[in-house]
Amino acid sequence: FFFSSRRRHTRLQGDWSSDVCSSDLLARDLQRHGFQLRLAPPPAPQAYGQYVPSSRTLWVAPIAFELGIGRQTFLHEAVHAVQSCPSGRLTPIGWTLPLTPVVRQEIGGILTNQYHHGSRLLEQEAFALQGQADAMARLSAALKARCRPRP
Repeated sequence: FFFSSRRRHTRLQGDWSSDVCSSDLLARDLQRHGFQLRLAPPPAPQAYGQYVPSSRTLWVAPIAFELGIGRQTFLHEAVHAVQSCPSGRLTPIGWTLPLTPVVRQEIGGILTNQYHHGSRLLEQEAFALQGQADAMARLSAALKARCRPRP
């Protein structure tokens, strides 16, 4: 899909394995709903991705693709974008997602060490979705249910 950067537009073919078409559709849906996508280092130092609610911008660092985590990073930040609808304030979507005990424990460890308690549920939802086989479809459906298209 296309992320706008300050310098150019970049086509990210091949970085999404079998999800290329659904990634394109999700990216276009996000843009249609007023979100901006940036393939550039996020404002937060040392972050692979970031969602900035005030500008409705999803940032994905180019290095995320080099590390093989571009898809997961995009999905994670897209969850936060959808969580920001309709009010602009992030609220949980309310998914109950199947996780293996090992993945649940890993997510718990990350959240305990790196996130303040106010964002724990939001981050847990984003981390849980990024590994789901139907992540793109779930996000597209939630986007259409929670967010209004913008001209």
